[in-house]
Amino acid sequence: MEQYFVNESIKQGPFVVTDKEIYKHIATVLRHKVGDVIYLVDENSELFESTISKIDVDNKSIQFDTSISNKPSTEMPVDVTVACSLSKKDKVEWITQKSTELGAKKIIFFNSKYSIMHWKANVVEKKMARLQEIAKNAAQQSKRRIIPEVVYLKDISELNKSTEDLKLIAYEESAKEGENSILAQSLNKPHKSVICVFGPEGGIAPDEISNLQNDGFISIGLGPRIMRAETAPMYFLSVLSYNYELNSK
Repeated sequence: MEQYFVNESIKQGPFVVTDKEIYKHIATVLRHKVGDVIYLVDENSELFESTISKIDVDNKSIQFDTSISNKPSTEMPVDVTVACSLSKKDKVEWITQKSTELGAKKIIFFNSKYSIMHWKANVVEKKMARLQEIAKNAAQQSKRRIIPEVVYLKDISELNKSTEDLKLIAYEESAKEGENSILAQSLNKPHKSVICVFGPEGGIAPDEISNLQNDGFISIGLGPRIMRAETAPMYFLSVLSYNYELNSK
């Protein structure tokens, strides 16, 4: 059953959706009819089971009869941010999509010394709008209750403003040295929010690592194998999902 986000509050009972994109997808692309049921998520992250009661072709709107759903939340019990150095266009989009599917609440892209891509100021707004749309579509597909926020930072040093409970850096040198326990030890303690920083293909420069460590970030390895820049965040999110969702009892 499909799910759509609406930018307003929903109350149980009659509710009219006037968003043209939602109308097009429901009425034109999927050809839903009166009586069909979908899910709507409102601005308060509330999930509603919604039955189509009227399709207004002239005004491009759809009326629903809505009721609050008792389905359990699909959100992680901890707020997770992944911060990744800029990569090629397709990798940035892939990271956004898959991080959303795996439960990230916030996705940050930043410039660093070894970044292989650098965005010019005049393209940032367009690129961010595209990535935010990808996050929205992925959140709908994976039945999320929230759309992750996608953020761009001009420099890795801006991560020093991070306020998460647990702050980590996936550092290649830690993996090479065989470090494989700090992440597991860190996750044994309760946390409300976690951020992990991931470097580009060339890694994170030593001085950038030092600056982050001085601000409370902890360097960790992600197992014995060296991963690609786009693979490491997915590994990390999967570890968190297992720890907080599948192995929490």
